[in-house]
Amino acid sequence: MVSPERAIFDAEELINQAVWRGTYEDDFKSELTLCSEAKIILEGLSDLDPLLEKHRRRALSQCLLRLDHAYVGLGDHEWSIDRTTEALTLAETSGSTVQIARALFSLGNAFLKAGDTTNAERQWVRLLLLAEECPEDREMQNVVGWTLVVRGHVLNEKDLYEQAAHVLEDAYTTLVDVGDYFGCASACDLLEEVYFKLDAPEKAETYKSKAEECRMRIRNQPHPYDP
Repeated sequence: MVSPERAIFDAEELINQAVWRGTYEDDFKSELTLCSEAKIILEGLSDLDPLLEKHRRRALSQCLLRLDHAYVGLGDHEWSIDRTTEALTLAETSGSTVQIARALFSLGNAFLKAGDTTNAERQWVRLLLLAEECPEDREMQNVVGWTLVVRGHVLNEKDLYEQAAHVLEDAYTTLVDVGDYFGCASACDLLEEVYFKLDAPEKAETYKSKAEECRMRIRNQPHPYDP
């Protein structure tokens, strides 16, 4: 019989595979399948000691976030706020600051897609305040970087190009520092667009080149979950 510790580890491996499939390959069906399997494992565990229960809740929170990512990728936005709110509740009871930040980021995105920019910003402000407590945590800074990318998108859509450029420069620096080249490429793509709108073609070309450098790094990375 598999121990609870091993079951949680197995579920987390499924979630990690799902992250790869959904983020790097846009394979949302595989992401949904893997996370659905992980969810069954995690929800089937009970009567755990307090520390292990926190671990289970943290993993289940991340599982729900990736399920939401898959559903949204497949065009199903209807229950996104509910899914990410549930993930946030689990994160808050797991004791993991980074997981709380991940859930706040996703909940903010869900509000944004629903057209509620005010509530989206509330989640991101809370996230950034939380991140100030752990500036050396690479996982937390990764969440911060992605939050800045999304905020850059919002500012760009509002035609606030100088503000967008400033926020996206911060996003790029933050994501480079933690080695998230997928995030860096996203920031650079938008910086290229913003700097063209600011009539700064040299800067736009610089970030176009940086985006391609990031994609080259991604292509050269080993694919840990390839068969």
